[in-house]
Amino acid sequence: MLKFFRLSLLTDDLFKKFVEKELNLNDQLAAIRSILASERTFLAYQRTALATLAAGLTLVQFFQNIYFHIVGWMLVPVAILTVTIGFIRYRKTRRYIFQLEKDFAKEHRNTN
Repeated sequence: MLKFFRLSLLTDDLFKKFVEKELNLNDQLAAIRSILASERTFLAYQRTALATLAAGLTLVQFFQNIYFHIVGWMLVPVAILTVTIGFIRYRKTRRYIFQLEKDFAKEHRNTN
């Protein structure tokens, strides 16, 4: 399976940190909520890109007017750009959440 869809591995890591008293329950649940929200946003980008692509190809396929063809072909790169932006933002947010989790665990270990 793709590497960035490993929520079960991530929750296992969070559970391990919870058992080892590195994260309390509120922090563990907040991290999981943040990860799930990031994944929902990623999927929203993908849905938007798919709908944009479908609209563009529909305009090209079913209408004979040149203006519909132009708009349809312009929507195809917009869909590709939407997929790219969504993926980049997802990866950036995911790295940020993991870094915050590591920093919190390290800070918590140093205070004990």
